[in-house]
Amino acid sequence: MEKLTIGQAEKLTSPNPFAILTVAAPSGETNVMAISWWNYASNHPATVTACLSKKGFSGSCIAESGHFGLSIVGEGLEEAAFRAGTCSGRSGGKAELLGLPLTDEMNAPQKMVAGSRLWLACKLVNTLDVGDHVLYVGEVEDIMGDASVKGLYAMDGYARLSVVE
Repeated sequence: MEKLTIGQAEKLTSPNPFAILTVAAPSGETNVMAISWWNYASNHPATVTACLSKKGFSGSCIAESGHFGLSIVGEGLEEAAFRAGTCSGRSGGKAELLGLPLTDEMNAPQKMVAGSRLWLACKLVNTLDVGDHVLYVGEVEDIMGDASVKGLYAMDGYARLSVVE
């Protein structure tokens, strides 16, 4: 064993479940962001967490709207989904710009990414300040999935997206 940085530790624990977080922006558009720092937190009630940088736009949108969605993006959307983590949605239209297909099939305050393995629609129930990030705790209000879709994972310490065979 040897001393590591947190970045080195993240590489050793790859792959990580990858999602596109969606949230209604003040403009009414659905903002999208790439996220691997999400997790299941409870079964009863069904609860998930999402950890976002304090610098990003999506956190302020979650705080204002009180809701967010997680789309476990499917195979074929690797490039667009990866690029969602490289730019801001503050100026709007990020999903369209990246070619991420959105759908309102779930009937949630925000749209979800079409072609996903799983959708989780969440209501914000708590937040926790964790250094340079905020942990958003969401009670899952609705779940839809398609087991035939292969979900993407962040590989090699977030260097690329791929399916796990």
